[in-house]
Amino acid sequence: MTVDEFYTIDNGKLSVRLHAGQGRAWKSEKRFVFVIAGTQSGKTSFVPLWLDRELQRAGHGDYLATTATYDLFKLKFLPEMRRYFCDIMKWHEDKSDRVFWREYKPKFFDRIILRSASSEGGLESATIKAAVLDECGQDDFRIGAWEAVQRRLALSQGRVLGTTTP
Repeated sequence: MTVDEFYTIDNGKLSVRLHAGQGRAWKSEKRFVFVIAGTQSGKTSFVPLWLDRELQRAGHGDYLATTATYDLFKLKFLPEMRRYFCDIMKWHEDKSDRVFWREYKPKFFDRIILRSASSEGGLESATIKAAVLDECGQDDFRIGAWEAVQRRLALSQGRVLGTTTP
């Protein structure tokens, strides 16, 4: 499923077509949801949609979006996140800090902190409400990165969506 088949905008309204696997992940109420599927199965395209719903559920604050390596981050993950949050949802991007943000009151912001798991230090020092972990089954997504995400979620007991290719 290509991104163009996944999202459509008709008269300003976003429509999304989920395939069966994405639908099961969407309906899951579990704290930890993992989508393990083959190449080009729509895992990364599903990530921003799921995260947007978590933003609506958990409320204002900080969220984390990470992928296994910086190369994956640049080539696939960042463009997918940018397309949904910046192009469609009209969030702002701070490229130097790798953050998407929107102001919901004067001087109050929601943020999506964008990171690579291969740089575990970048996952620290934020209190987040939910996290998406793209390609979290790859060798470069180490246990230390998983543990850092868990520390960031400790206060909120927020949800996690993990995606990977088997």
